[in-house]
Amino acid sequence: MVEQKGFKSSVIDVPRQPNQEDLFGIQVYQEALIEYIKYTGTPITIALQGEWGSGKTSLMNSLRFSLCDVAPAPYFGVWINTWQFALLHSPSQAVISILESIINQIGSLNPNQQRWEASKKAIGDIFKRMAVVGTKVATQAVGINGECIEGLFGGNDKAGESDSNVEKLKQEIVALINDAMSQSRDKKGFIFFIDDLDRIDPPFAVEILELLKNLFDLDHCVFVLAIDYNVVIKGLRPKFGELTAQNEREFRSFFDKIIQLPFSMPVASYAIDNFLVKALQDIAFFNAEELKNQGLVSDLSEIAQWTVGTNPRSLKRLTNTLSLISIINRIQSQKAQAQGLVENQPAELDTFTKQLSYALVCIQIAYPAIYNLLLDEPDFKGWDIALATRLKAPLIDEAILESLKESEAFDEEWEQTLFRICQQDAYLQQHSFDLSQLLNKIAHMVNNDEELGEIVSQVMDLSTVTNIKAGSTNEAASANNAQKRKYVKDTSVYVFRGQRFDSRSKKFDVIHQVFCEYIADHPELTAQEMVETMTIWPNAKSYFQLRDAATVDENDPKVAKEYRFDFPPLKEGRVCLPRYMYFKKEFDKHLELFDKLGYHIEVVQE
Repeated sequence: MVEQKGFKSSVIDVPRQPNQEDLFGIQVYQEALIEYIKYTGTPITIALQGEWGSGKTSLMNSLRFSLCDVAPAPYFGVWINTWQFALLHSPSQAVISILESIINQIGSLNPNQQRWEASKKAIGDIFKRMAVVGTKVATQAVGINGECIEGLFGGNDKAGESDSNVEKLKQEIVALINDAMSQSRDKKGFIFFIDDLDRIDPPFAVEILELLKNLFDLDHCVFVLAIDYNVVIKGLRPKFGELTAQNEREFRSFFDKIIQLPFSMPVASYAIDNFLVKALQDIAFFNAEELKNQGLVSDLSEIAQWTVGTNPRSLKRLTNTLSLISIINRIQSQKAQAQGLVENQPAELDTFTKQLSYALVCIQIAYPAIYNLLLDEPDFKGWDIALATRLKAPLIDEAILESLKESEAFDEEWEQTLFRICQQDAYLQQHSFDLSQLLNKIAHMVNNDEELGEIVSQVMDLSTVTNIKAGSTNEAASANNAQKRKYVKDTSVYVFRGQRFDSRSKKFDVIHQVFCEYIADHPELTAQEMVETMTIWPNAKSYFQLRDAATVDENDPKVAKEYRFDFPPLKEGRVCLPRYMYFKKEFDKHLELFDKLGYHIEVVQE
């Protein structure tokens, strides 16, 4: 490989440091929080709320840098990563370690180290006494009901001694903080940054919140927590049960008791264009010249927002996947040229292929079920009622269907099929409009409905190495899946009795025509005889076979959409044909049967 200046094969998933460029445009929120904390009264607890990877730790890094590290810093800074403590300890040990770390950091920041040495001994004695005092009484003294906190205070039930120990611990903490403040007149207090609460077991996270609230609800103390409200809800289930409309106020009251200022990470407002341009150029997926095209950058940003969203962690995973795809393509090209298999094959994908690959990888990350469906059925504009039935997708209510038809996002059959498929999953259901817009964008990019499936299949071969899918763990299974993925476009034309069938539904249409001709040629046939004659899978109930209309409710409008009833009259009864008779295996069986009956279908390759 020719070394490219500034090339990186990956975008690392670590929090942004204060001296790094703000690529997501959150500076205004950061500055507002800094100013708020500078002038806030104490005690106060601020919650930075957001899902994993939304930038909570990066924001806390910036707050600490501006408020605690850069002279003249108005606050002392204490940082606790709760997940690191919980990772290698039991819950009770983790609580002890968290308390010890907080107190040690307060003490080490105190310019009066003699005071700290005296406090260390006193606090150590308190912890020893608390370990042999009443379990439940001690925990109740700090407002905790959880088992792990009870274990911390385990021992005999001596209520008075337990209360006294907790109070003495608070007194020592107050003395340490007040002494530090008296020694540093330029300081306003301590900021306690509590990170990764949403990475630990939710009930444990709630217990830590209550413990910190009751022990550190003190003057000169500002707590900044990185947490998600949903984690609090999960953690409160043992206390309040499942969240319902009736008890929602209890959940909210608990949160409001702990948190005085909730701040939701402004993920929806993140300006991701700058991040994408820099990241995609750093990994050399797109070159600098391509990224000067504002239309391309706008498309990339739009595709990201329909799929991975603006979550920084998801965007980093996206760029890392694209980087690997780019490297694989380059190495394959170099090897092919070295072996003389091709001449002058470009080591870089063309812009169209890169953009399409980008869109498909976005689907892979955000909607793996749809990505896996595309592996098997890449010609998505051919998705129809047959596919929906095969996937057992729920039927659409008639009123909803009529409403969908009025929407540009779902006015075509394949879009309505997509809508049905999305109803099987709550997340897909929520994002069905995004998926429709994205697939329409891909179809617009390809701009060739006839070759759509083939083009999508070829580009997907680049990204399947980064796909996460259950099963197929050995090489043989993987090879089998790769073979299954191979999309072969049916370019054949079918001719029956001089009539050509070359539309998208040609397999179904020609089979239907043969059935109609056969009934016309045999006016004495009953429905039962017709079904028996045309059975392709004896002793099996195949979805792809003609059936007696008496077995379905043809008056049901939903059924009418899935079956075709327009056949010549029979001597007795009626037949119907499922509208999903186009798979090669079933089609070939019908060709064999029709040949035996003297109804030959000519297959013309074009």
